[in-house]
Amino acid sequence: MEGREAELSRWLRDNAPECFEEQKHLDAGSSERAYWHHGYLMAIRDVLALLDRSSASTKVH
Repeated sequence: MEGREAELSRWLRDNAPECFEEQKHLDAGSSERAYWHHGYLMAIRDVLALLDRSSASTKVH
């Protein structure tokens, strides 16, 4: 996860450095806000799937 965080930070610095200052995802009604929520939803689903797999592998049958 730390590697992915570093990779994403680097990508943002190289491709959209204004994101760190503008924070358009906070503007109600903006497409940036919709995309932020969509990305957050996907991250939550990924974490839930990971936890489900982890939980399934530790259950005693």
